[in-house]
Amino acid sequence: MTDADPDFDRGLARELAQLPRPRAPHTLLPRVLAATTQRPAATGWFTWPRQWQAVSIAALVAAVVGMAWLLLTPPAPVSGVAASAGQTATTLRVLWDVIIEPAVTYVAIVAMVLTLVCAAAWAALDVALGGASHR
Repeated sequence: MTDADPDFDRGLARELAQLPRPRAPHTLLPRVLAATTQRPAATGWFTWPRQWQAVSIAALVAAVVGMAWLLLTPPAPVSGVAASAGQTATTLRVLWDVIIEPAVTYVAIVAMVLTLVCAAAWAALDVALGGASHR
């Protein structure tokens, strides 16, 4: 890689310094101010398309009806809930011990090895290309 000619750089800098500074047109500020004041008055949900407003109202009604149903239904017997919770906890524990924990261990090991490989490749490239500074 060769460096640029210093005389050319100085000459270019001198020529650029002699150019007149660019100026904004006199109409720029009034046009920007006019554009910023012409924003719509309504913001938020009222600017949504009508279809999305209808969908959001339907979702809100469904959530309210669901909450009312949950609050107004009689509670299940405590013994049934406890048995169901115990079975669920046992199932989740078996899934964790048999499937998830070994997979997480292997993924963590692979991630650490790949991190070390990337760090070694970065260091090798840094040495091969001459370090952080090329001058």
